[in-house]
Amino acid sequence: MNTAKIFVTQVPHRRDNGTGSYVPIFNLTPATEFGDLITMMPPKAAYTATGDLVRQLEEKLEDYRYEEGDAVLLLGDTSIIAATVAILARKHLKFAVLRWDRVIGRYSRVVFNFGVV
Repeated sequence: MNTAKIFVTQVPHRRDNGTGSYVPIFNLTPATEFGDLITMMPPKAAYTATGDLVRQLEEKLEDYRYEEGDAVLLLGDTSIIAATVAILARKHLKFAVLRWDRVIGRYSRVVFNFGVV
């Protein structure tokens, strides 16, 4: 049985005051309800060379399969998020994102379909 994949654009980190090390800002464990988490970019990555960013993201998203329940979790640097959405819209037309719902305290799957006129 194939497990769906959740492509996490980037996991934001902060410096821990006690240890000085970097720790994730968010607990992404609730997202594992939808599949295995795959982090696409390192925490402190920010890109000005967009060609390199797009190439790396395209490689990471080669295994994206909407039909198998895959989704993206859009976190981190806005240029990484924007490039991820553009790649998915161009290559797949239909893709899913996970959206945190504060009211119910869990993620929900939202589908974007750019193939509909």
